Amino acid sequence: MIIPEKVKKIVQKLNDAGFEAYIVGGCVRDCLLQRKPQDWDITTSAQPQEVKKIFPKTYDTGLKHGTVTVVCEKDHYEITTYRIEKEYYDCRHPSQVIFTKSLKEDLQRRDFTVNAMAYHPKEGIQDYFCGQEHLKQKKIQGVGSPKKRFQEDALRMLRALRFSAQLGFEIEPETYQALQEQKALIQKISAERIHEELEKMLQSQYLEKICLLWESGLLNEISPLLYQKMLQHGTNILQELKTAPLDRIIRWTIFLQYLTPKEGEQLLKDFRFDNHSIKSIVMLLEHLKDEIPLQEYEIRKKACEITPEQLNRLFLIQGQKKDTTKWLHCLETIQKRGDCITLKTLAIKGKDLQKHGIHGKEIGETLSFLLDIVHRDPEKNNKQILLEYTKQK
Repeated sequence: MIIPEKVKKIVQKLNDAGFEAYIVGGCVRDCLLQRKPQDWDITTSAQPQEVKKIFPKTYDTGLKHGTVTVVCEKDHYEITTYRIEKEYYDCRHPSQVIFTKSLKEDLQRRDFTVNAMAYHPKEGIQDYFCGQEHLKQKKIQGVGSPKKRFQEDALRMLRALRFSAQLGFEIEPETYQALQEQKALIQKISAERIHEELEKMLQSQYLEKICLLWESGLLNEISPLLYQKMLQHGTNILQELKTAPLDRIIRWTIFLQYLTPKEGEQLLKDFRFDNHSIKSIVMLLEHLKDEIPLQEYEIRKKACEITPEQLNRLFLIQGQKKDTTKWLHCLETIQKRGDCITLKTLAIKGKDLQKHGIHGKEIGETLSFLLDIVHRDPEKNNKQILLEYTKQK
């Protein structure tokens, strides 16, 4: 197993101070699958204050939950004390966290067996719950009682579906049944966390697994409207997603394409999207059924209306149903050539028109008139040429 030297160094420092320490969770899983881990988590028998004494540069991430972030050569690593979690009061947060000296007790509280393995560079893998076997079998299975794991943290239901879509694994029958039985608990989870999981699912490798989102009934608890649309159009949407670029705006637009722009906007607000993303996705939903501009003039005009970036996305989305390669290339040529697309790059400004006796709303009308001339013939984007057109107008 290939472990970064910095991570080994942290584990060794903890060991040298007399404590147990292991690399744990998703990074162990990913290494065994020969995938690149997104981050490296470490679990230890040392308590937070003891960790802080060992490392010169740390900051408190979640002391009451046993987590300290250690800074090692500008990289950040989370170190968490072995812990036991008592009853969960809101399907998300434990009522009490108790530190323990047992690695097995710590791993026992984790969500799925493939995420409940620990690794030490000298000792190898610590696997109490058949995680390695389940990796080989390509299945997602809850640690211990899946029902209890979902009751502890209802977000784990979405995580099960997300891991299935990312890894191409099946969800073990008892775990899937527990998910279906507990699905209403997802309503206790914040919109931001649901948004985060859905976004990861939409950018997963095994998109055919996303159908479990509505087949399980979980999506109906999140958004009944979207659930109904997926029952009707889910197969078509998944086919389009499979060949769509890994652009989050494009992926969400395809996912929401059977909602009206107003419905899409409300759903995005409910999921706590940022304003820029909402504006971008809703704009694409509004223009999805537009005719493809066929001439350079029409492309420049459309790019001015919705921005070149959005037009590029629109071509890519429409390309799921028809070949838009020619127009994508044309848009790229227009941009590389530096053609004037918006008023920002028009060679004449409002103050120039004022000097020639044009005022008020006539300024805006004249600028739009001149921009249309330049859209038709980019070589006319010259101040003197445009002033002549202004005099003629």
